[in-house]
Amino acid sequence: MRMKPFLSVSLSLVFLFGIATSVYAQSDSISNVYALGEISVFGTKSGKLLTNKVNETQFLEFNKVNLTEAANLLPGLTITDGGGGRNEGQIFLRGFGSLQTPIFYDGIPIYVPYDGNVDINRFTTFDLSQITVSKGLTSILYGPNTMGGAINLVSRKPVKAFEVTGISGLKFSGEGLNGHNLSANIGTRQEKFYLLGSLSYLDNAFLSLPKKFTAGTNEDGGRRENSDTEDFKFSAKAGYTPNATDEYSLNVIVQNAEKGIPIGVNGNAQYRRYPEYNKNSVYYRSKTVLGKTTSMSITAFYDKFYNIMGQYDDAGYILQNKNNAFQSVYDDYSAGGSANFASSYFNNNLLKLSLYEKYDSHKEHNADIAENTATGQLAKTGEPIQEYLDNTVSVGLEDVYSLNESIDLIAGINYSYRGNNQAQEYGTHYLTGEKNVAWNFPTGSDDAFNYQLAAVYTPAENHEISLSASRKSRFATQKERYSSRFGTTVPNPDLASEFSWIFDLSYKGTIQSNFQYEVSVFYNAIDNAIYALTIPGKYQPDDINLMVTNQNVGKSYAAGYEIALGYRPVNELTLGANYSYIYRENKENPDLKFTDVPAHKAVFFGKFSLPNHPKTYLHIDWELNSKRYNTSAGETLPGFGLVNAKLSTKVWSDFGLEAGVKNLFDKEYSYHLNYPREGRTFLTSVVYDF
Repeated sequence: MRMKPFLSVSLSLVFLFGIATSVYAQSDSISNVYALGEISVFGTKSGKLLTNKVNETQFLEFNKVNLTEAANLLPGLTITDGGGGRNEGQIFLRGFGSLQTPIFYDGIPIYVPYDGNVDINRFTTFDLSQITVSKGLTSILYGPNTMGGAINLVSRKPVKAFEVTGISGLKFSGEGLNGHNLSANIGTRQEKFYLLGSLSYLDNAFLSLPKKFTAGTNEDGGRRENSDTEDFKFSAKAGYTPNATDEYSLNVIVQNAEKGIPIGVNGNAQYRRYPEYNKNSVYYRSKTVLGKTTSMSITAFYDKFYNIMGQYDDAGYILQNKNNAFQSVYDDYSAGGSANFASSYFNNNLLKLSLYEKYDSHKEHNADIAENTATGQLAKTGEPIQEYLDNTVSVGLEDVYSLNESIDLIAGINYSYRGNNQAQEYGTHYLTGEKNVAWNFPTGSDDAFNYQLAAVYTPAENHEISLSASRKSRFATQKERYSSRFGTTVPNPDLASEFSWIFDLSYKGTIQSNFQYEVSVFYNAIDNAIYALTIPGKYQPDDINLMVTNQNVGKSYAAGYEIALGYRPVNELTLGANYSYIYRENKENPDLKFTDVPAHKAVFFGKFSLPNHPKTYLHIDWELNSKRYNTSAGETLPGFGLVNAKLSTKVWSDFGLEAGVKNLFDKEYSYHLNYPREGRTFLTSVVYDF
C-alpha cells in the first residue's frame, strides 16, 4: 500500500513541515459535531449527561493522531500499545478491556466479528469532531455488549458555505526522518444539504528507541525492527436537511493499512507482518420528527473487514517455508441497523424505544503460498475457508423523568439475544485427534437482560450530581465459544454472557466560569467472567492437562475514583489535570493479579498564549503512570512519566506553523515486557484552515 515516493515527498514539500493540528476557531458558532452520530442519555434540563469527551481542539493541541493516544487523555482510561503478536492498541476503561468496552463510530459498533477486537491505532483523528466515553451509565441506544461502558468516535460535518482544512507534517528523531502525514477536509454547508470529503495519510517508517535502551537478543536499538505502519483513510458524507429538525445522511469510509509487528526484544522471535489491514464501511443515519412530541432515528450499516497476516521464516520477511509459516486471511463483514423512537408525549418524561439487529460473518483460512524460484519460496498448500455466522437482536426502553426543576430520574431496560447459525473449523479435531480435517461445531445461543437506574441532581446552575447503578453484560465472542486452538480446546457453543454491576457517584461543576472540576467514585462487580479451565482430554483421557474449555466461573471487582480539574485564571493561560486510581481483585484467588492497568495515572497540562495573539501558544503536558502488573503471578513493569510540548503560531492569513516534541526526556518505557516504546521524537507541521 506504499505511496509512490515522488508523490509522497512532493506533497510534503508543498506544505513545508509537519504533523499535527488544524485547529483555528470557526468563524461562527455552528458546531462541526455530526449530531446524528452522538448517543447520550438526555435530560430535559441537564442536556447530555454522564459522558466524558475529547474534542478536535484537544486532539490537535496534544498531538494525538489516533484513538489510542486521544482516549488516554481522559481520567479512568489507560492504554496498552505495541505488544504481543498483532501490534494493536488497546483501551481499558476503569479496568474493563476492549471486549467489555466496545468501540463505536458514529454510534455503530466496529469490532471484528471473530474475536471482538479491533486495532484502535488504525482509527486516526483527522476527520473526527470528538470522542465521547460513557462510564457509569450507558444509553440503551448503543445496543448490547456495553458491559464496561462505550467509546464513540463522532465524525465531523461542515459548518461553512465552503471550507477547507489541510495539514502536512514531518516526524524525525536522532535516527533521521521517520514519518510524515497529510490530511484534508473539504466541505460545504447549505440551507438544505451538506457535503464533506476527508482524506488522510499517515506513514511511520520506524519507531526510534531511546538512547538508554538496553539491547536484547532480537533488537540492538536505534530503529525498532519491523515497526513501520501506514494508514490511508477516505471518508465522505452527504446530508439532506429539509427543515430545522429533520436530517438524512449517507456516509462512506475506506480505510487501508499496512503494519509491521515488532519482535520481542528477548525470547523466541516470531516474524510477522500485516501486508493488508483494511476496513470499509457504508452507513445511513437519519432523524425525523413525527408530530410535536415524537421523533424517529434510523440507522443502517454495512462494515467490511479484510486483513492478511503473514508469519515468515526470518527477519527478511520474504520466505515462508518453515512449518510454522503461514498467510492467514480474515474476511469478515457485519450488517445491521436500528430504529430508535423518542417521545415527550407524557408530561415530564422523555421516553425512548430502541430496536437493533446485527448480523456477523467471519471467514478465515490459511491461503496457498505460490512457488517462487527467484526467492526460493516453495509452494505451500493452504486450508479450506471456514465460516462463522452470528445474529444478534436487541430491544431496549429508556425513560428520563423530570421530578422537579432540580432532579431527573433515569431508568432503562434492555433484552438481547445472540444465536449462532454456523461454526466451521479445520485442523486437529478436538474429539478424535484426527489432523487436517474440516468439521462443523454444534451451534448455540445466549440471551441477557440489562437494566439501569440513575438520579441526576442539579443543586445550582453549572453544578450536577449523578448517582447510577446498572447491570450490563457482554456476549462471548466467536473465538471464545469455538476456537479449537490446534485441537487443544473444547468448544462451548452455549457459553453464557459475562455481566457486571456498575455503581457510580459523580459531581461536576463550574465556578465563576473559569474553574471546572469533576469527581467520580465507582465500584464494579464482575460475575460470570469467562475463564479457561483445564479438563480431561477427549481423545487421550489419561492426560488431564491436554484440553481446556471456556466456562463462566470468574468473579472479580474493581473500585476507584477519578478527579479532573481545569482552570483559566486569565485569557492567556489554561491549566488542567486529571488523576485516576483503581484497585482490582480476583475474588476466587486474590493472589492472581490483573494485568495491563496501573493503579495510578495522572495527566497535567498547560497552555500559554501571547497577549493579544491567542493563536500563538506553547502547550506542555506531562503524563504519569505507576507500575503495572505484567503477569498474573505478580511480575511488574516500572512506572514512567512522559513530557510532551508544542509551539504553534499563525504566520499568515489562513496558514499556521507548529513544532513539537514527544517524550522530551527520551524516557525508556513499555506497556508490555520486551516491547519498548518510542523515544524522543520531533514534530513539525504546517496548517491551512479556510
